[in-house]
Amino acid sequence: MFRAVRSASAMAKAMPRMNVAAQQQKRFLSIHEYLSMELLQKQGIKTPRGGVAKTGAEAFEVAQKLGTEDMVIKAQVLAGGRGKGTFDSGLKGGVRTIFSPREAQMFAEQMLGHKLVTKQTGAAGKICNSVYICERQYVRREYYFAVLMDR
Repeated sequence: MFRAVRSASAMAKAMPRMNVAAQQQKRFLSIHEYLSMELLQKQGIKTPRGGVAKTGAEAFEVAQKLGTEDMVIKAQVLAGGRGKGTFDSGLKGGVRTIFSPREAQMFAEQMLGHKLVTKQTGAAGKICNSVYICERQYVRREYYFAVLMDR
């Protein structure tokens, strides 16, 4: 009886111990909002019409194609708090309501190539390389969905 206990403790000592750092989970799916919208659309889930732009001229074209005077332009930076952030260009807010293609171009030029500083990015900020322009939606309820794998 005691042999089994002795051999079990010997095996436990012989097994390599995992380093705490090795147990840290990694995020493999950090994508911009416009990519997540495309994924939802492919699955048949309704989303606001919109498009991505990497220049002011592209922003003008996307806004013109939407054909509405009630839109939102959103800086595509992998950080939360974009709406309350500040750009190094002086522009306040990475999410802005716009009403024309000209405004889309103007705000895109103030966002693209500039650093957006939010609470999540810290003082260093993150460079905005693209903007997402979409129809403005008036929501009564807003839901957030997340998947957590606990191993």
